[in-house]
Amino acid sequence: MSQDRIVFTQEIAASPDQVWAAINDHEGMSRWMDARVTVLARREGTGVGTVRRIRARGVVTIDEEVVYADAPAEGRNGRLVYRIVRGVPVSFHRGEMIVEKLGEHSTRLTWDIVLASPIPGLARVAGLALRPAIRGGLRKLSRQLA
Repeated sequence: MSQDRIVFTQEIAASPDQVWAAINDHEGMSRWMDARVTVLARREGTGVGTVRRIRARGVVTIDEEVVYADAPAEGRNGRLVYRIVRGVPVSFHRGEMIVEKLGEHSTRLTWDIVLASPIPGLARVAGLALRPAIRGGLRKLSRQLA
């Protein structure tokens, strides 16, 4: 079994509530990720159970399901966890986004992704392919919210 883990952190000159609103606006991700995002199934409340389709570069299409969502609150980080349910040639993909207050108008967003595949080396290749897109998306989100 091959595995890969990629972790990104981005400091953003915005409040945790603003950052949370951006990452929890699934269709709105299209504005800062280099992909078109549509919601296939929406769940009210926390959003757990929401399924979003991500079409990157017009070629790769994946479906992600939100499995945990907890907005930031006083003294508590926000946390959004999703898993890929269709479209990726890996056996496991889990993403976690942590929204951490640094100051009144300063937030750290950490995006932690774990991949696994029974095919040797495939998780590493998939992780390498994701790195530039996610790094660029986080930088763009930071510029938009600042």
